[in-house]
Amino acid sequence: MIQTNEQIFRHSFTKLVWIYLGLLLFGILVFLTGLKDYISIMGVVILLIIALFYSTSSVKISDEEIVTHGLLGSKSLKWSEINRASVRGQSLRLHNYDGDITLSIDSQLEGYIDILNIIFKKLPNLLDAGENNFLSKSILTNIISVALSLLLVSIAILFLVYQGSDWFISILFVGLGIYILISWLLSPQGVALEGSSLSVVYLFKKVSHRADEISAIALEKRRTRNGYFYFVRLNLKTGKPVKLSMQGAILAYETLKRWHEKTISGKPSFLDSLN
Repeated sequence: MIQTNEQIFRHSFTKLVWIYLGLLLFGILVFLTGLKDYISIMGVVILLIIALFYSTSSVKISDEEIVTHGLLGSKSLKWSEINRASVRGQSLRLHNYDGDITLSIDSQLEGYIDILNIIFKKLPNLLDAGENNFLSKSILTNIISVALSLLLVSIAILFLVYQGSDWFISILFVGLGIYILISWLLSPQGVALEGSSLSVVYLFKKVSHRADEISAIALEKRRTRNGYFYFVRLNLKTGKPVKLSMQGAILAYETLKRWHEKTISGKPSFLDSLN
């Protein structure tokens, strides 16, 4: 019987319906077309494994512990056993003191942001925030942005060389490549915490905001083809919100939120210990 102080988080029912519907349709297609080759059978098996993975994946949180369930079994840690947190992709990982048990919290679970809020409320000292006064984009993100824009421009040049009359496609690729490059150039590259101020660092400038100029710091998600993508958003009292796509967005969010709460409340900030 589930106790009243327990919360269970799973993948959404709608997502599971679409996954199993896709598996069913693919299986019917294979059966009707008589495809019995290795690739078709492997396709069915892979889809079945994915369906089972999502069906069995869940997180249970109680007053005593946190438990993750998956296709290959379950792991649990009592709150008192958790020593530190890390990030792999967009999923939070919790480590015990001995380092032999790691819980991975699937970032695609419904209520993932609620899970994070519960974890960091129960373990407010989980982050050594004093070592994170500068938060930046990952190097890989910058490399991909520049490489993709150059690739699109190169494709446009190849079209001009081998399909000289096809100007429309060339212009389309050049325009898309330039758009990606400009978006990267104008987007925030990082955030620096400087006492009671937060500086958003761009490639060519730095914009500072006092804590009392920020109404809230939120962790937002956007649905993409590959699942949910999480980013930090600074809601300013005046002006447009600032979107921050940074390495380890969830830990960056917790760091910024804790800085904002402590600074606004007038309590000593973790940055004061650096001065």
